[in-house]
Amino acid sequence: MVRRRTAVAAGVGAMLVGSVAHAQSKAEFGDKGEFIFSADRLLPVLGYSRVSQDETGPLGAGITKVSNSESSSSLGFFWGGSPGFATAIGGNEATLPNLYTVPRLGFDYTLLPNVTVGGDLVLFFTLGGSQSQETDNNGGGKTTTSVSEPKSTIFGIAPRGGYILHLTDLLSLWLRGGFSYYTATVRQTVSNNNVETTNSVNIDQLALDLDPQLVITPVPHFGFTAGLTADVPLTGGHSISTNTPTTSTSNSASSSFFYIGATVGLVGWF
Repeated sequence: MVRRRTAVAAGVGAMLVGSVAHAQSKAEFGDKGEFIFSADRLLPVLGYSRVSQDETGPLGAGITKVSNSESSSSLGFFWGGSPGFATAIGGNEATLPNLYTVPRLGFDYTLLPNVTVGGDLVLFFTLGGSQSQETDNNGGGKTTTSVSEPKSTIFGIAPRGGYILHLTDLLSLWLRGGFSYYTATVRQTVSNNNVETTNSVNIDQLALDLDPQLVITPVPHFGFTAGLTADVPLTGGHSISTNTPTTSTSNSASSSFFYIGATVGLVGWF
């Protein structure tokens, strides 16, 4: 009798363990209570960007506004990225990386089956460098000028909501959309005979994000994303400032960044 009860208990336990393991192996992308981590916009395969900026500072007599615009496009299969935008800083030209093609980390959670809430976090910065020039004068003495390489910093957050539509066991369509806010700064310091002048350009941008992605899941809990993304500017501005040991000036005006493209990324969930 004891052996029979033991055998029955062992059989029931094996069935329960097997059922749990089977249920776990059958867990689908988008089940309730999942944490989803993604590396978004790792490879901007195709992209088009357009930036529009009003000139800052006092304008000429009879001029109320001067607007400049620049557009660019790119196509890449193993390396992509829409070109950055040139900006004047301290009489020189520096390139600001495209806000919308910087790779970012995504964190999402399924509140309900197939319904997600979360967003992306964007962080990019350069470490910079320096240049120097020394001039020997005929009458003796030297003049030394040093210029730091422009340092760029980009920070952005992009909260979003989404819905996962299962197409097959391998493919799902993750419809995502939300808003994004970016702030970017380019800063450069010039030293002339130990007198330092710091010039900086700052950009702020609020945009509407549409980001539907096709999710390919060849193995459980891991997959690839590929799809279109559009960042539509809602409001934004840029400012140019110059600071010396004795003076400080700053001027600002409106600006907008638009981007549309096809991107590839990675996704994992548990």
